[in-house]
Amino acid sequence: MLAIELASALLNGVYAIGLAVRKRWAWSLGFLGSLLGSAVMLDAKLYAESVLQVVYSILAVLGWISWGNGFASGPPTRKLDVGIALTLTLTVGGGMWAFSDNPRPIWDSVLFSGGLLATWWQVRGDRWNWPLWIGLNLAGLWLYADRGLWAYSAYSGFMAAVACWGWFRWNSAPHPIR
Repeated sequence: MLAIELASALLNGVYAIGLAVRKRWAWSLGFLGSLLGSAVMLDAKLYAESVLQVVYSILAVLGWISWGNGFASGPPTRKLDVGIALTLTLTVGGGMWAFSDNPRPIWDSVLFSGGLLATWWQVRGDRWNWPLWIGLNLAGLWLYADRGLWAYSAYSGFMAAVACWGWFRWNSAPHPIR
């Protein structure tokens, strides 16, 4: 499983760098890295994280399409999005707490819901995805180390740094997607 974990972390790391510099091709790497990540998380009994990786793959397809056609139009819906994510966190976390052998159901559900929200904001081109990713990746660093997923833990630390860089890049003058 370590080889799959390393491949997933590498693909997703290059994906994040590609998004920070607004490269459409990054979504294809995120798709592949997330599919591999699903198997890793399932093996670690992080069930919401495993499902999240599959959803990331679906969102990668949506991101590819959205970034090819210009971002989704309309004003940001951050308050509604955050409310939905918090509701999802409580629902998924409570369900796993009651009905699964997940050793960290609340943290797993926080990463699940927050990851969905951050990726949705990336698809829409909302720069606020980056601070959210910083916090999620710092939490992931601990969660993955707790489960013995050392490559993913190191990857989360790296991704937090990439998210800081992405925040500053996306805060500068708008750059076109290439």
